[in-house]
Amino acid sequence: MQTAAIIMAIVQIVVALFQLALVLGAPMGEYAFGGQNKGKLPTQFRITSAFSFVVLFALAGHYFAQAGVFTPVLPELPNSWVNWALVVFFTVGLVMNSISRSKKERQMWVPVLLLSVVLAIVVALG
Repeated sequence: MQTAAIIMAIVQIVVALFQLALVLGAPMGEYAFGGQNKGKLPTQFRITSAFSFVVLFALAGHYFAQAGVFTPVLPELPNSWVNWALVVFFTVGLVMNSISRSKKERQMWVPVLLLSVVLAIVVALG
């Protein structure tokens, strides 16, 4: 479980850095938000990416806490609920990216989210 949690935290940091690149104007709009924006994202999506960046770093912190790297913030029972809620969150993300009209988005995010679902389940069961 510890290894799964550490890998999950690293995955979330990598995805957060992708979101930061979008915020800073990286021309990768085809890989996010349905792939409808080629090149740089419009301002509204860049703001959403900034929010995602913060959330993803918080998720990384949560998974580092599950691995024992950080001290958990929540007591055991609410922590367990959060772990299972994250399984649902990543599963919904997997489904949504699987049905994206953007081939580039599907190719990039479906494997990442499939890995995330598996890791989230391992952590939640641990």
